[in-house]
Amino acid sequence: MNQRKRYAIVGTGGRAGLYIEALTTTYAAVGELVALCDLSQTRMAWYNTQLAARLDLAPLPTYPADAFERMIQETRPDTVIVATMDSTHHDYITRAMTLGCDVITEKPMTTDLAKLRAIFAAIDATGRSLRVTFNYRYAPAYTRLRELIMAGVVGRPLLVDFSWLLDTSHGADYFRRWHREKANSGGLLVHKATHHFDLVNWWIGSYPRSVFALGSLSFYGKENAAARGEEYAYHRYTNEPAAAQDPFALSLTSQDALKGLYLDAEAETGYLRDRNVFGEPITIEDTMTVTARYANGALLSYCLVA
Repeated sequence: MNQRKRYAIVGTGGRAGLYIEALTTTYAAVGELVALCDLSQTRMAWYNTQLAARLDLAPLPTYPADAFERMIQETRPDTVIVATMDSTHHDYITRAMTLGCDVITEKPMTTDLAKLRAIFAAIDATGRSLRVTFNYRYAPAYTRLRELIMAGVVGRPLLVDFSWLLDTSHGADYFRRWHREKANSGGLLVHKATHHFDLVNWWIGSYPRSVFALGSLSFYGKENAAARGEEYAYHRYTNEPAAAQDPFALSLTSQDALKGLYLDAEAETGYLRDRNVFGEPITIEDTMTVTARYANGALLSYCLVA
């Protein structure tokens, strides 16, 4: 019988729940979750409480972020799953590899060229593997489109016209949370559109040779609200009476997970998950366009409106 692979997770916000659920249910026969690591003990305790209540599991060992190396030494994971803020991915990826672990990281892999080079240097130096979780490939419609293109049903693709429009729930949420600052996320062309660029690369079996992009902050942010004659005096939404009728508002008391992972953890992290989308600072774009020429000659016309 094959021994189960051992996994540890660093970064236990909402996205970590997907991995925790999978490793403790669907893939429990082949994978074992051995530890959690985060800035917030409150978040890790919340997940342990959920696992105990739903699956009657013993608490997982928890480690503060500054004990990342100790976690690896004590729990000996084969693979570290990185689900932290995008701008910190490189740090945990390279440290995990140096300590002998393979890595699975949330997309995007990282946010700038210097961090990308550090990751590839670690791969070369250690020989460890890195996988980036482009889960859109597994959406049935997108997988089927790949199959049809590879079968030649539509001929050789010469032009890809790809537009993605986000609504005021999904799209606005990037402007409530840490993603709204480019230093954290690299902007939505890095954080969100990386899914779409991966799909196009995969569908047509090629990679861009030249790329041109434009973007603007056209709707969200304080200046745009003021230009429309709108005033938003409150900094965040939760427990703000004036936000009760605001269509962009998110209350962290509306869901157990939002309260347990974010509102209750604010004293430890200082992170506000429900900032006003028409406040400051917002340094990413909400309206973006990209033109690219691929190595196989295909052209891409892409837009993302958040």
